[in-house]
Amino acid sequence: MKLQLISRMLMTLQCLVLKDEQEKSSQLTGFIQKTGSLTLQATTTSVRETIQHLSNSMPDIVFLPTEQYSQIKNDLPETERPPVFICTGNEEKQAGDAGYTNLTVNGHPLSYTVFLDAVNRAIIKILGARAENNHKDEHYFFIKSDYRILKVNFADILFCEGLKDYTQVYTSKKAKPIITLQNLKTFSERLPAKNFIRIHRSYIVSLNHIDSITKKEVEIAEKILPIGNSYRNNLLEIVKVNS
Repeated sequence: MKLQLISRMLMTLQCLVLKDEQEKSSQLTGFIQKTGSLTLQATTTSVRETIQHLSNSMPDIVFLPTEQYSQIKNDLPETERPPVFICTGNEEKQAGDAGYTNLTVNGHPLSYTVFLDAVNRAIIKILGARAENNHKDEHYFFIKSDYRILKVNFADILFCEGLKDYTQVYTSKKAKPIITLQNLKTFSERLPAKNFIRIHRSYIVSLNHIDSITKKEVEIAEKILPIGNSYRNNLLEIVKVNS
């Protein structure tokens, strides 16, 4: 499994960590914070608190001790997109479940390499589930903007800018951006990951339309966009692979 896979993720995955009595949970929060494609949504200290949080806000990945997996899975609120569980524990205590996604992180001490390997497997499951639930055309999609529904070709998108609770989509076909009432994270899930990359918490760019890259900026169609520190390595990895 290539560890570079996570650096090619378009969306930022939301993570929840259920703390344990050992040091693994503090290691996990540190690993999440240093990985540009992951965001720490919350930490919880008990099964009850975890279930309550899942009822209000469903993350993409839940890290938890193996022994807590079954109880949380059984009480999980109904949702179209259940989280992927990454369990920490000894191999003999893995919560194997053929009917539900379950991954196990092993390692004493837990290493960043082991962490990335587990997250990569989670990403594959997340992308697979979303592909099964979304039979979308790979060339275009529809965007609701104001009182109209606009057809937009993926190939025409230059970059997207997130502004609070809405996103501006800049294309090669229109002088002004298309404005849609979706935040950037939600909107990013509609874009093909192989053609787009997030370079900043406020910007997603089309790899096909990049004109030049410096240490801190990307140029697209005479627009200069900043590169966020936590996203720089992701972009440089793409450059390296295609150089």
